[in-house]
Amino acid sequence: MSESENTSGEGVPSARMFAELGADRNRRADAHATLRDSAPYRGAIRQLDRYIFDYGLGINMIELMATRWHAFFDERISLRIKPHLVQSMIAASHMIREGLHDPARREMRFLVEASVKALWLDQGSPAIAGKPDGAQKRPPRNVAEKVAALDGLGRERFDQLVDSLRFGMLDTAAGATYRQSAKSLYGTLSTTTHISSRDVSRDLANFEKGKHFAFETIADVNAVARLLRQVLDLALASHFEAFDHGLVGDIFEPAFAPGWSFLKMPLVGAIDRHFDYKAERQWKKEAG
Repeated sequence: MSESENTSGEGVPSARMFAELGADRNRRADAHATLRDSAPYRGAIRQLDRYIFDYGLGINMIELMATRWHAFFDERISLRIKPHLVQSMIAASHMIREGLHDPARREMRFLVEASVKALWLDQGSPAIAGKPDGAQKRPPRNVAEKVAALDGLGRERFDQLVDSLRFGMLDTAAGATYRQSAKSLYGTLSTTTHISSRDVSRDLANFEKGKHFAFETIADVNAVARLLRQVLDLALASHFEAFDHGLVGDIFEPAFAPGWSFLKMPLVGAIDRHFDYKAERQWKKEAG
């Protein structure tokens, strides 16, 4: 009897193969569902949610302070791109939950690029090393001009933009950490934005081992959450540096509790220490 005449499919090699593949996938899906319902996995997701919530608190506090003077919204592009930042943050979080970590990394790359470029524009477009004399035009002054300038900030100039930044709250050591982190994160995350041999080779090797996307382990979630925390630390430091530094000090003292996720991170933590001179903190030290 030919394969086409076998209506039940029993005994047909291809039918048995597909049945075995389906059964194996069902077993792995059931095991993964059990893993996702475990306390350690749920704990990893709670930690991820905390990073997202605390980043949202930071950018919302900046926006709240900006309402003191409406001109901030006319001048600072870092305030006006908040919807784009929020969308990427939420998208990255959702994709991590679904095991789609490479798309999450692409959103993180956007967060890095957008935060750094907005800071550069809000600093008055500091001169870029290597540009010929006279090439530096009048820097864009308002949001409309800064939006128009975005298309001229090509990918190949990212490192130059980072090197030209000036910091008012990050000290020399923290500024060096910022530059190293921005370049490293941008370079690493770009390998998933553009197809690369490294990531394709990794995926093929994982496939050979029987490891597929959307079947993430707890270690996978923790690793990508740590990466997101680094990205959000850089993004928040950029947002704070782009805003009025005096008002940033008013944000840090009353708004952020000691348990806020980013106070112990290298960049936001350095900005926090910049305000140790404030009288409120001196009183607390003396009282303690």
